[in-house]
Amino acid sequence: MRRSLALSPLRAHALFRSSTPCFHDLQALSMPSFDWYSFLTRYRQPILEGWVDRLKRDVSEMYARRPVEELWYTVGKAFEANFQALCFNRWESLDAFIDEICRLRLEGGFPLVDVQKAFDLFRLIVVPLIGAECRNAIPTDAIQEMNHCLAYTIYFFSDHFQNLHRRHLVESADRLREEVNRKTAQLSESERKYKTLVEEITDGYVVLQEDRIVFHNRAFAVLHDRSEETLNGNLFMEFVLPMDRSVMRERLAEASTGSSGIAPIEYRRQTRTGRSFPTEIQIKRTAYENRECLIGLCRDITERVELEHRMREAERLAHIAHVATSLSHEIRNPLSAIKMNLQILQRHPELVGNDKRRIDIAVQEMHRLERILKEVIDFTKPVVLQKCICDLNHVLRQTVELLEPKFLEKSLCMYQHFDETMPPMSLDPEKIEQIAINLLLNAIEAAPNGSKICIATRWKPYSENPSVHFRIENEGSGIPSDIREKLFHPFFTTKSKGVGLGLSVVRRLVEAHEGSVEVSSGPEGGTVFTVILPLGDGHGNDSGH
Repeated sequence: MRRSLALSPLRAHALFRSSTPCFHDLQALSMPSFDWYSFLTRYRQPILEGWVDRLKRDVSEMYARRPVEELWYTVGKAFEANFQALCFNRWESLDAFIDEICRLRLEGGFPLVDVQKAFDLFRLIVVPLIGAECRNAIPTDAIQEMNHCLAYTIYFFSDHFQNLHRRHLVESADRLREEVNRKTAQLSESERKYKTLVEEITDGYVVLQEDRIVFHNRAFAVLHDRSEETLNGNLFMEFVLPMDRSVMRERLAEASTGSSGIAPIEYRRQTRTGRSFPTEIQIKRTAYENRECLIGLCRDITERVELEHRMREAERLAHIAHVATSLSHEIRNPLSAIKMNLQILQRHPELVGNDKRRIDIAVQEMHRLERILKEVIDFTKPVVLQKCICDLNHVLRQTVELLEPKFLEKSLCMYQHFDETMPPMSLDPEKIEQIAINLLLNAIEAAPNGSKICIATRWKPYSENPSVHFRIENEGSGIPSDIREKLFHPFFTTKSKGVGLGLSVVRRLVEAHEGSVEVSSGPEGGTVFTVILPLGDGHGNDSGH
C-alpha cells in the first residue's frame, strides 16, 4: 500500500484505510488496455491550453483573477502528476502536488469546491478527446482508470485541505490564547478575531467547561439541529447518543488530564428530533476566559461511514455474485438434465417398492438443490423496496396463517400478542413477510415438539427514537454467545441442510428499512429475535427505496 501524505493525520479514518485496495492498487492488479502514454503525449498541449482557458472562464472569479503564469505552472504540474499515475502507476508526484496545491490555495483563500472543480476539468477535457480518438466508442477501462485517478485526487485533496484548515484553526486558537495572557488590554479585540475565525469554518466548534457548553459556533448548532441561543449551559452529553456516552465520558476525561490532544473520537450525535448521525470530534485541553476548558472540532462523517459500508458490502457481494454466477452456469444445466431423467424414471410403471422410493428421494433432493441455488443467486441481487402504507400486525397475522401447517407438524402452540394501538407504517409488506417467514421457520426448527412459539409487536412512540418492535420467541435450547455473533454472516450455518443465507437475508431486508435485528438467548434456553423498525417523522407518508 502506498504511503500517506505527511500532513494528513486524519487520513487514517478515510475510505482507503480499510482492507479495500486503493485505486492505484486496483490498477496494479489489472493493467488498462488503453494506451494512456501515447494519448497523453499527443494531446498534452491541447489539454493544457484547454485546462488553463477553462480555469480562467468557468471555475470562479478567484481563478479568473490569478496570473496566467501561475495557472500554467499549476496545470502543468497537475498534468504531469496525472500522467505518472495513469501511465506508470506512480503516485508520488500526485501526492506531492496535492500537498503543494493545498497550501497554495489555502493561503490564497480559495474555497474547497473551487479547487475540486479545477481538478475535475481534466476529466471534462479528456473524455471528449478520448471519444474523438476512439470514434465515440469510449473504452470502459480508460474511463474507469481516469475516474479512479480523479476520485483519488479529489478525495485526498479535500481531506488534506480540511486537515490543514483545522490545524491552522487550532494553531490560531493557541496563538490567540497566548496573546490574551500577555496582553490583557487587547482581550476584546482578540476575542473578536477568534470568534470570526471560528464562525467561518464549516466544522462545529465547541468549548466545554465542566462538561457544559460555554461557547460554540454556528456550524455546531446546525450540526445538532438547535438554535444558537439554546445551546450554552447545556451538558455536552445531551447531544451524544445514550449508548455512546460512556465511551465519550472516558475520552473527555482522558483529554482533561493530558497536555496534548487525543486521537479523534467517533460517536453518534443526537439532534433535537432524536435522530442520530455519525460524527467525529477532535478534543484538546486549553484555557478559555482564564479557566481550563476543552475545545472540540466536530464534523459530520455520515457520507464517509456510508461509503465505507457500501464499498465493503459491494466487495463482499461481488465475490458472492461471482460464485453464484459460476454455480448458475456450471450446475443449472446438468441439474436440469438429471432432474428431467429422474422425473421420467419416477413415472415408469415397472418401478415399485424400494426402487421407486429411492427415485422419489432423489427427485426431492434435486428440488432442494434448485432451491439452494436460487437462494444464493437471489442473495447477490440488490434489495429494492416497494413501500406502501400498511398494517404490520396484519402482515404478520397472514404470515402465521401461511405457516400453520408447519406448526401442526410439530404440535406447536402459537401465541400472538399484537399491539393494536400501533399506527399504519410505510414499509414493503412482501419483504416484511419474507423476514417473518425466515425467523418463524428458524423458530419452528429449533422448538421441541409440543412447545410454544410467541410472536409479538410493540409500538414505542415516546422513546428517544420512536420505533416499532416485533419479536419471535421459541423454547429451544438457545444459541451460545460465540455463535450468536456469527449468525447473520453469509453462509454461516449450524444445520445439516441449507446454505446459511436465511438470517443474512433477514438482516439485509431489515437494514433496507433502516432498522436493525437483535438476537438473545436466556440462561435456561429459548431464543428471541427482535426486529426494530424506525417509525420515522411521518409514518403515514409513503416512501420507497
